[in-house]
Amino acid sequence: MLTNISIMTYPVSKNKLTLTVMLFCIGSIIAHTNTSCKQGNNYTKQTATLDSLNRLVHIADSALTVVDTVKIKNCNDHIMTALELIKMAHKDSMSKSSAEIFRNFSAVRWELATFLGRRTVMLIEMRKSMDQISHLSHDLKFNLIKADSVPIYYQQEVKRASLLVESEQIGMAKLNSQLPLYGLIAPQADSLISLIKNHKDI
Repeated sequence: MLTNISIMTYPVSKNKLTLTVMLFCIGSIIAHTNTSCKQGNNYTKQTATLDSLNRLVHIADSALTVVDTVKIKNCNDHIMTALELIKMAHKDSMSKSSAEIFRNFSAVRWELATFLGRRTVMLIEMRKSMDQISHLSHDLKFNLIKADSVPIYYQQEVKRASLLVESEQIGMAKLNSQLPLYGLIAPQADSLISLIKNHKDI
């Protein structure tokens, strides 16, 4: 009887019922959101570390991106041309000092070529790492990952990003030592090549 009276005193049309259900759903979503926000970030230390690492990877990525690869390739081409001329001239014997110059020249070429190859790979991996770190940090901040999986994902991304940053630092240090060395050796090598072209001993 109470049910009947209730229905009679508060008739609900189809449209009104639909609106009521929608409002109820919206209210439930808002309540859930507020509850989630109140829970807060349970991994503040981890997310802070990830955000810091992301900035470091971004800095490393920027440093590699602006490297003058054309200059490095030109240096490599110059060295290769000099070494090929030595082979073509059949200079199996030369002074100890001349041999050392070309040996050092060849070593510089190898270091520069290695840097260029690794740079390409590092740039690809750094962009993947930044993307992964951003997603992981977001998911941790909103507690979207199972607690037992957090250490696995966290350690994996921290290790990966740390290795990339370290590799960039080593690579740039090597590049910054090899380019000046190229600048010192190139004039000496060019002078020796000039002698060879004039059919003189070196």
